[in-house]
Amino acid sequence: MDEAALRAALEAGDDPAIHKALSVPAQAHEASRLLAAAIDSRGEGIGLRFFAIPLVIVAGSRKPCTVAGALPELHVLRGLLEQHGAIGVTRNFGMGNALVSAGALDALSPSALWRAAADPAQRAPLDTLQPEPIAVAGSREQVHLRFLVGAGVTPEHLPSFLESASNIGTWGMPFTRELARQLAQPGLEILPMPRPPQPLTQAAHAGRRAQLEAALSLFLGNTLRKFRMAVGDPEAVLSAHRLDNGAGELRLSLSTPFDESLFEGYAWPLQPQDDVAEVTKLLLDTLNECRVPSVTVLPQLLPERLQNGSVFVAGRMLEGLAKAPAKH
Repeated sequence: MDEAALRAALEAGDDPAIHKALSVPAQAHEASRLLAAAIDSRGEGIGLRFFAIPLVIVAGSRKPCTVAGALPELHVLRGLLEQHGAIGVTRNFGMGNALVSAGALDALSPSALWRAAADPAQRAPLDTLQPEPIAVAGSREQVHLRFLVGAGVTPEHLPSFLESASNIGTWGMPFTRELARQLAQPGLEILPMPRPPQPLTQAAHAGRRAQLEAALSLFLGNTLRKFRMAVGDPEAVLSAHRLDNGAGELRLSLSTPFDESLFEGYAWPLQPQDDVAEVTKLLLDTLNECRVPSVTVLPQLLPERLQNGSVFVAGRMLEGLAKAPAKH
C-alpha cells in the first residue's frame, strides 16, 4: 500500500484494507511508517499527537496473584515526566491510567485515529481502551507487556512528546521506581521497565519487540547458569520455522552432548514488521555477549515440528537434519 492508497483508505474509513497491509510481511514495515506519518501530520499548525509508552514488566511471585490493570496515582508519574523535561513544549498533555494490552492497540481503528488527530474533540478511539490486569503465575519470573496511552498538542515545527521523551535515560529510572511502588503487593517481585514513547499505531510492534528481548535475556541468564553449573557451556542452535498457520518463528535451543536431559529452548515469534535478518543478528549478538562459544545457524526453513516430534533442534540432531531436504 503506497501513500496515495493509504490516504484513500483513511478517507474512506477502510480499516480492513489498512489492517491487511499491516499484516503482510513484505509491506507491513512501510505501511506502518506511512500510517504513523499520516496520523501525525493531520494537524494544521498545531496538531494532536497520540502516543503509547511500552512497559516491559518482569514479575514473579511465590503464589499466583493479579496485578491491577490501572495505576492509582497517575499524577505522580506525570509530575516525574514534567520534572525531567520529557513533556517538553507539548501542551494539553494527557495520559490514561489504564495498563493497556498490545491486542487492544492492534484493534484500534486507524481511520478513527486519523480523524481524531485533525479534530481533538473526537477522542473516541482512546476512550475504548480498557485496563488489562496482569496474571502472575506462582513460578519463575515472566515478562509481561502493557502500555500507557495518551495524547498532547504540539505545534508542528516544535518537538512532540515522542521526541522530547525519546531519551529515556533522563526519566526512565525514576519512572521505573514509581511504577514499581504503585504496583507493589506482598509476595510480588516486580520490575516495570518503560521504553521510549512510540506513535500509537507502531507501539504494539515496538513493545512486543522489547518484551521478547527482555524474555530472551531472562531465558539466557537462567539457562546458561544451569548449564554452566552442571556441565559447562552448551551448544546453541538457531533455526527458522514456518508454523502450520503460516506464521514464522526463530527458535534458539541450548543442549549438551554430556546430558540429554539438559535441553532448553526459546521461541521468537516473528511479526509482520520484523526483518528476519535483523532479528537473527540480534539473537547472535546476544549469544556472543553471553559468551556462548558454539552456535550453529541452520540455513533451511523447518516445519513447526520436526519428524521426531521435537519443537527445538538439539545439537545432537544436526547430522540428521543436514541430510534432510530444505522446506521452502
